[in-house]
Amino acid sequence: MDTARKVLVLQHQDDDPPGNLASWLDAQEIDWQLIDLSVDQLPPPARRRALVVLGSRESVLHPVAPWAQPEREFVQAEIGLGTPVLGICYGAQLLAQVLGGQVHRSSEPERGWTEITPKAIKAPLEEAVAGCWFEWHEDAITLPPQARLLAQNRHVQAFSHGRHLGVQFHPEITSEQISAWMASEQRQRKLEEAGDQPEDLLQMTAAQHLNAERSAARLYETFLNAADS
Repeated sequence: MDTARKVLVLQHQDDDPPGNLASWLDAQEIDWQLIDLSVDQLPPPARRRALVVLGSRESVLHPVAPWAQPEREFVQAEIGLGTPVLGICYGAQLLAQVLGGQVHRSSEPERGWTEITPKAIKAPLEEAVAGCWFEWHEDAITLPPQARLLAQNRHVQAFSHGRHLGVQFHPEITSEQISAWMASEQRQRKLEEAGDQPEDLLQMTAAQHLNAERSAARLYETFLNAADS
């Protein structure tokens, strides 16, 4: 199997699939493979076009899931082989740790739609992370050495490190996924604890999701262009 032109996507749970990322990859006719770590085994490390690590309800601060340590070693191996990594939420936190950064519990969880504005537009990646994005996290990132901060509010929102990109938000999430999340009483409670209401979030989703999907497509394209360079 030729892995050099394949994008590998790592999923951790059934309610956080690749969403619009899957649709975008298919529309661009990009060869890709999904590994659901809750049921699938990791493939052998190999140089790939890109590796995408999705979100998780787990925390990198307490890696108790049976796939957590094998995944960390796999990401380290992929980086060592030259595979560019796109880390999303949990994936960004794992990427930061593997590259030598730190993750800590935040006193201010971010849930819902958040406007992300880079301090300056100096490169395509900074432009690509600008927008209104969906957030759902309790942990925060301290940048790895030599990482470039792309966007920050009270938390690091996006960073790059060579051809790797970490984003604290969820570009891949769809309005259908958000509706499914809001059907969960546990997620409703977490949202309310952060000072928001499910009905308000769903209204905001209806207003934002089309622009967010266009922004996500721009982000994926910019990441892969940089990864291929």
